Amino acid sequence: MHKICVISIYVSNMELAKQFYCEKLGFEVAQDFDDTLVELVHDGIPVILCQVALSAQSNYPNQSQVVLGLQTDNLVQSITEMTEKGIEVIYDTPQPCPPGYYSAFKDPFGNVIELLQFN
Repeated sequence: MHKICVISIYVSNMELAKQFYCEKLGFEVAQDFDDTLVELVHDGIPVILCQVALSAQSNYPNQSQVVLGLQTDNLVQSITEMTEKGIEVIYDTPQPCPPGYYSAFKDPFGNVIELLQFN
């Protein structure tokens, strides 16, 4: 079986992406490869922001996007922190899922990010 070696997040505006992922979510830039490719500091699997062209019909990139799962020890607190930072969450209360509970929100490009609290 193959194992995941990178998570790429397709965005339409790199500066807005860095602002969101770094200032609001707390990531740091590990390396700017160029104006369209940035690696974020992350233990384990590398997380890459990749700027792509916009769709003619929307403000979202043409390519497929990703769902990124972020683990938390206190989902209720994390939801509150996201809301206080002006991030609109999809579920404002924890939702059950097989391994525990989750909530979700979207970045400025429509990428869904899940907050997961495991049992």
